[in-house]
Order: sequence, then C-alpha cells, then structure tokens
Amino acid sequence: MSLIRPGASTASLALLLACSSSPPDTGKDTGTETGVDLTCETCPASTVSATQAVSPDDLPTQVERTRNNPLKGFMTSYLWGEPVSDFPDQMEFLYLPMSELWNEDGETLDTGLEPYLVAAEGRGHHAVLRVYIDYPNKDYGLPDYLRTTVPCSPYSEYGGGCSPDYDHPDLLSAMVGLIAAMGERYDGDTRLGFLQVGLLGFWGEWHTYPHTEWFPSEETQSAVLNAFDSAFSSTQIQVRRAAANSVELRIGFHDDSFAYSTIGEESWFFVPGLESAGASERWQEVSIGGELRPELQPLVFEEDYQTGPFAQDMAECINATHASYLLNYYAFNGGGQGYLGSARTRAEEAAIQLGYQLEIQAAEASLSGLQDGTVEVEINIELSQTGVAPFYYPLFLEVGSDALSSAVQDEEDLRTLLPGQSRSLTVDLGRVPVDLLSTPLQIGLVSPMLQSTQQLLLATESPWTEEGGRTGLQWDFGCTAEETTASLGEVIGLTGEGCDCRCDVDGQFRACEETLCGPSAE
Repeated sequence: MSLIRPGASTASLALLLACSSSPPDTGKDTGTETGVDLTCETCPASTVSATQAVSPDDLPTQVERTRNNPLKGFMTSYLWGEPVSDFPDQMEFLYLPMSELWNEDGETLDTGLEPYLVAAEGRGHHAVLRVYIDYPNKDYGLPDYLRTTVPCSPYSEYGGGCSPDYDHPDLLSAMVGLIAAMGERYDGDTRLGFLQVGLLGFWGEWHTYPHTEWFPSEETQSAVLNAFDSAFSSTQIQVRRAAANSVELRIGFHDDSFAYSTIGEESWFFVPGLESAGASERWQEVSIGGELRPELQPLVFEEDYQTGPFAQDMAECINATHASYLLNYYAFNGGGQGYLGSARTRAEEAAIQLGYQLEIQAAEASLSGLQDGTVEVEINIELSQTGVAPFYYPLFLEVGSDALSSAVQDEEDLRTLLPGQSRSLTVDLGRVPVDLLSTPLQIGLVSPMLQSTQQLLLATESPWTEEGGRTGLQWDFGCTAEETTASLGEVIGLTGEGCDCRCDVDGQFRACEETLCGPSAE
C-alpha cells in the first residue's frame, strides 16, 4: 500500500485533513483535483491488542522504602516523654486509667481519651490503647465512685498496689459500659490502630501473679471479652493471652515479654500458650503485637548479645509470632539517645521485619481499541505478601497518574493476602488518552484506615520510582520500522486511499481498515 507522507505536497495536506471524517458536501467530485479517491471515513477502533511486560530486572525489592509504613514497626509512648531519637515510628502507645474514661455518670471520653487521639493524629500516628485499673506503683485507676463499694486486696510486689474484686457486679457493669461506649465512639476510627483489652490484672496484663486467686472468674473474663467483641467489629482488638473464650472471638494477642518468654519449651511462654489453646494460626485473621521486654531492649541488638532461654533471638520470635508491632521505649529514648551504630541498623531491620510487606512480582499493560488518540488500558499486577503478617484492615491496589482525572482502585480486598501468597490483580483504566502512557503510572496501596498524611509504599523500587513515592511503572509502546519511529497512535501519513497510517498497539503501522501500511507494509 502506497503512503503519502504529510508535507509531501499541497494535495497530501488536503488528504490529511480529510482522513478522520467524510469530506463536506460541496457539490464537487471530491478528489478530482488530487487524482486520489477519498474513501476514508472516521476510523473505527482498532481490533488489534497487545500486552507488554515490565522486565523483572526493573522490579527490585528495596525494603527500606517501607520503614515509614503505617500500622507496623516499633513504637513508644509520648506519655513517657518525647522521643530524643529519629527512629521511625508510625504508632504510639496510650496507657490510661479507667478513672479518666468513666465515672458514675458514664463515659468521659471527650476529656479522658479524645485529646490523646487528637495529638497522635497530629503526629501522623495511629494510637494503640490499653485501659488499666491496677498499675503497680501508680495511682489506683478505679473510678472514685466505685472505691466505696468494690473492695481491693493490697500487695507489695512490683512496687505495690491494690487489686480490685473484678467479679464485683458494680465493677463488671462499669467495665462493660465503658467498652460499649468506646466501641460506639471509636470503632473504625482512623486514629486508633489497635486496642488492647487490658482492664484485668496487674498493668491490665491479665494476671495477678503471684496472687493467682485474685484473678477474676472465667465468667467475668468472658463477659469482658464478649463486650469487646460486640463493641468493635472493625478496630483490631488484642488480649495478653489466650484466656477464656478469646480464641472463639475476633480478638488477637499481645506478647508483653517479647524475646524473653516468647518461644521455647515452657508452657507459659507466649507461643506455647497459643499452641496449647489452639490459637497458633489465629494471626491469619487477627493481629499480634506486644512489647519488647524492657530489660532486653538495650541489649538485644548489640553485636555481643547472647541468646538463651530468657534472651531469645528477635528474628525467630518475630517469625514465630507474626507480630505487627512492638512497644520499644529504648529505641526512642534509651540512654538519652536510643540505638547507635550497628545496633541502630539491626533495630531498624527488626522493625521493618514486623508486620506486612507487599511487593510487585510482575507487571503488564494490555492495550486494545486504539482510536482517535485514545486506547483501552488494563494494568495487570502480580502482588506478593512477603512480610510475616497480613494487613488487617481493608486494603486495595490503586493506579494513579497526572493524566487521569482520579486514581483507579482495584476492588479486591488484600487483607486476606497471607505471607508467602501472591495474587494477580487487573485494574481497568478504561479508555484513556495515549499520552497517559508517556509518563510512569504510580502504583500504590490505599486503606480507609490510613490518615490523610500517611502513605503505604510497596517494597518494589523501579527505575521510574521517585524517592519516597509510589512505585512507578512505564511501558514503551511505539513503532519502529526501517528509519521511521513513531509513538503510540501517531499518524505518519496517509494511504493512497486517504486513510491515516498510524502506529498501533502491537508496534505495527496500520491504516484504519487495519491493513499494514507505511514501513510495516514494505
């Protein structure tokens, strides 16, 4: 098929203008002046399709990109002081007495909890909350109006305190009332990342050792657990151990002696306790957190750290528990400086190891229906979960670009994507301008639990990724034949029949009747 190139003659320019629509009815025999029969009407959408993959070499893993991802990692409590180090933190711990949140008139959340959540959000953090009644060596946390009716047992261990009668009906009613009020107010609140059951036992840690006879009955334990399960259907809940009926509920666990009594042969250690309760796989649906044992915090990342029965390997403990976060005050304030040198490096590696991690294993763009400078585009992504835990809230893949009026989200919820699994996702961008493909597309993850200042990055860093930004992906759709190079959809001339010869999605030059033209036909 012959080709008339634009600019070749005055006649060819006239043909170029006539290509995309029927010539106007002038009463003249159109084409007689040029000697060419103009048969080209508006070009229909091309029936040619093509798929192009990004090279695996262009999809390297760079886990350091995820160091600021939300809802995972190490955290401190700002109630204990502002951090002095710049260790990455996306959460903060709130340890509050029941007396701040409840009185004889009911909840006092506006004054007792809300200011702390406002402050946490201002720092770009999710809060992790635990309410206590009896915290050794601190002021008694029982609401004042209950102190005359609910007896308590004094003790001297751990600095001393008074353990209330948790089975007392007035106290149980108050605890259940507070739980219901918190659920009504804060379930699904983007400022509250995880909620620890607390309330019962020393520090709210669900034990009164060595005074085991003071711990509440299983009926009271179940009443508290059931109240949390009923009040919170979205926010992740955790309890210190697999007590009462917790395994049957939507409740996870937190290990507050992490790396001290996490793994091993002792039945009361954290992982053996979960195993004996039939809860060793609960991490697949509910979250695990905890606190790095305080006396181990300064030691565990030192080069000369010696492991033993009560000084356990951090990586092994993280893998065994599938923990998402750990309270680690030392990382932020220890010694007035936090971790330094190689200890800091190892601490950051451990923090990144916690929780979820998602990365792109393969990426393809499928194009079809080229027409009038637009094209149908589907982006196919194979996404892998390479962390130790799922992301426990709704999570969706999103494709964005400055050339799109708004980013496009895939409908598949990725919170069910477990470690070691991959999932193939297709994001249909619809019909878009071909110029969309001339710049990288931005691939990210979004969740309704993220705050406006937070972003969740993939652990994949491509050549098109800007520092600190979403993973960029780009494909080179165009045509090259002999000495002619054209971008997708570009018209390089007209056929002898007066039709566009354009660059199609498969890299071939085609006329609008989809026969090869130009260099492709030569």
